[in-house]
Amino acid sequence: MGLDVSALDANLTNPAKTYLWEVVFPNPVSGNSETLSLRCQSSSIPERSFGTIKIEYKQTAGVKYPGKVRFPQSWSLSFVEGEDRAILNAMNAWCDTIINAKTGVGELVVKTDIYLRLLNTDGETAATYRMKGAYPETIGEVSLAYENESDIRYPVTFSYDRWELDV
Repeated sequence: MGLDVSALDANLTNPAKTYLWEVVFPNPVSGNSETLSLRCQSSSIPERSFGTIKIEYKQTAGVKYPGKVRFPQSWSLSFVEGEDRAILNAMNAWCDTIINAKTGVGELVVKTDIYLRLLNTDGETAATYRMKGAYPETIGEVSLAYENESDIRYPVTFSYDRWELDV
């Protein structure tokens, strides 16, 4: 069988879509889980890679073996904000739980699992990425200008321990 467009069409009946996903915060440290999920506007599928063990041998290029599994341990999301400041309030309250900027004191429970669900065209979950032990690492800067006509979107980078894939 040759590799042509008809072979691809027969093999790939319905491609996964970049717009069919949702982020779920089942137990947020602060804020409302539905609000956080609904207002999340962009995400990415997290990376996974392996370190390399290279063994040199005489005058050859040597051989390579896979090393430790690596996760970037950072995951960026973007949230649209409303006049209620629900996202800003939730993220700042979570950050204050980690280390309060006024008192210098934090809590012990600051991490939670966050889920990225990839959906099929029927709205059913096709795969779930579970970010284990996530917490907000950075609430990004938002530019404001009189000449713009756009909404406010907060970029938030979450730190996590590792991710697990459930299919």
